[in-house]
Amino acid sequence: MLGREEIDRLVRHFEERVTFSNHIRSRVLEVEPGRAVLCIDVEDFHLNGNGTLHGGVYASIIDNAMGIALAALVGVRIATTQMNVHFLGPVSEGRIECRSEVVHRTRRTATAEAKVYNDSDELVAMGTGAFRIFERPGTPIV
Repeated sequence: MLGREEIDRLVRHFEERVTFSNHIRSRVLEVEPGRAVLCIDVEDFHLNGNGTLHGGVYASIIDNAMGIALAALVGVRIATTQMNVHFLGPVSEGRIECRSEVVHRTRRTATAEAKVYNDSDELVAMGTGAFRIFERPGTPIV
């Protein structure tokens, strides 16, 4: 489990190195071991041909929120091995907020879930993910 200074370093690493997240302009709001909150202010380039948030944007923020929550918990590198996303409602403007939590962990695997809310705090998407933990003692994530 990472301490506050290490979590801050993890967030900086995420913001600098996860370039696709920068491209879609997702931001980290909160991180603690096993939990994270990310957000995106919806812009025109996030929208699909129907004028609503593209499914890939939902999937990306869900994956990133679960991943950073797990990374803050285990402190070593991880990789998503499976992910499932449910699209529950359209968003075309405003802010989405993704709240994630690690729900199960073994030495080498973990399961997390994330929920995405719109400006009115209505659930608009949710997802679960399975992760591989690359545990190498003494090798920090950042």
